[in-house]
Amino acid sequence: MTGLTLPAACLCLMTGALLGGLFLFFKLLRGLLYGGRLCAAALDIIFCLVWALTAFLCALVVDKGRLRMFQVVMQVLGAWGTVVALDPFINGVTNIVRRFGRWLGKGLSRPASFLRKRWRIKRADMKAKRDERRKAAQSRKKPGRGKVPGGKGTPRYRKVPVKSKRYALKKKKTKNPLEKLT
Repeated sequence: MTGLTLPAACLCLMTGALLGGLFLFFKLLRGLLYGGRLCAAALDIIFCLVWALTAFLCALVVDKGRLRMFQVVMQVLGAWGTVVALDPFINGVTNIVRRFGRWLGKGLSRPASFLRKRWRIKRADMKAKRDERRKAAQSRKKPGRGKVPGGKGTPRYRKVPVKSKRYALKKKKTKNPLEKLT
């Protein structure tokens, strides 16, 4: 396809329109993900790399790898036409999906907040009952003798024997070290 022919022009317009659609898809994606500057920068870099690859492949098809001015103009014209035609639609879809997400979030947060409140009340009741039981148990105890070693105020620890002392290991004593191998 060398020279300026109708198929070459249509190919360049079509690739430009597809690149415009890719740009709008990235814009929709950024809007739905609430992407900030970092997300916009990453998507722009990806878009520029795809545009460069498409321009290179289109140049290979059109004129054996030489970039022609009409090719660039046709691609830019196709992308511009797509963006101008579909940008209001993409903005509307983004706003509708965001509004639906907020509505859905509000609808799901109401039962969740109700359950959280009920759980907090239940936990507070359980804590109050536990505290009452502890106070009642402390009032039933007899007062200790104070800080006397070995008295009621100090904990008594049982001496637990070490495992090696609990069980005596039975070792077979051999005089000849070669007996172990046989």
